Amino acid sequence: MKIETIGIIGQGALGIMYGNHLAKRLGSERVFFIADPFRTARYRKEGAVCNGETCNFTYRSPEEAVKADLIIFAVKFMGLREAVETVRPFVGRDTLLLSVLNGISSEKMLEESFGAGHVLYACVQGMDAGKKGNAVSYQNMGYISVGNKDKSHDERLAAVTALFDEAGLRYETPEDIIREQWNKLMLNVGVNQVTAVCQIPYGGIQEDGEARIMMIEAMKEVRRAAASEGVTLTDGDIERWLKLLDGLDPKGRTSMCQDVEAGRKTELELFAGTILGICKEAGIQAPVNEFLYERLTELNHAAEQA
Repeated sequence: MKIETIGIIGQGALGIMYGNHLAKRLGSERVFFIADPFRTARYRKEGAVCNGETCNFTYRSPEEAVKADLIIFAVKFMGLREAVETVRPFVGRDTLLLSVLNGISSEKMLEESFGAGHVLYACVQGMDAGKKGNAVSYQNMGYISVGNKDKSHDERLAAVTALFDEAGLRYETPEDIIREQWNKLMLNVGVNQVTAVCQIPYGGIQEDGEARIMMIEAMKEVRRAAASEGVTLTDGDIERWLKLLDGLDPKGRTSMCQDVEAGRKTELELFAGTILGICKEAGIQAPVNEFLYERLTELNHAAEQA
């Protein structure tokens, strides 16, 4: 199995960052963006810019579909169901699907839609890409953690890592990708939601105080939810995330905080929504995430009405 053609759906910060890198390394004849006809026309007209350079992207609507060897999902979670329908004509018998969305929910949705045999599990870490208008800028691409949920190393995983090697993308193949996803979710549930609700930069959770305490308690609730799903997270995991956060630019802001400040809807269902659903089923109390969910819901409603 060798991956020759790569489709990307979603032209946000990650979509443009990965799309630009792959197109430059592999050629635009092998890499294309997938979008509905309206977005395809708009993207072709507006173009995209990455780190100050105009991107040479190819676009295909479902009416122009070809079967892709790999499709990368880089949409917001709210748009995932629509994206699933848009890519259907591009999915063949051997097409592999890879989601770079946050959280632990997107792969399950892809499996329900296309079958587990198509889906690899992943999470992305360490990137600092941001988007303004049609322009993306970043200093660090970070890396992709990728694997199979059953911990196997099969030809599908080998094909994806071979592509990453060819394209010069940093990656890891952790022993347990599910635990890796949960660990990243624990970070996001804490820092993204608290900074968004409080509308503060990283400096606001780097110093002792109410926001930092709230963030840590939200993370501990994720740890308890994970345990109910058979995933073990530890105090050491939380301490490592705190050390990482304490080293970030105090003036920097999480993507969720940026969404709130820009009046955009947030991905609260990926974070508190997921945790509250699991905790309810397991009979676990999660008061901090309940508060964060309620407040973010109010902010989402305000964004919709603005």
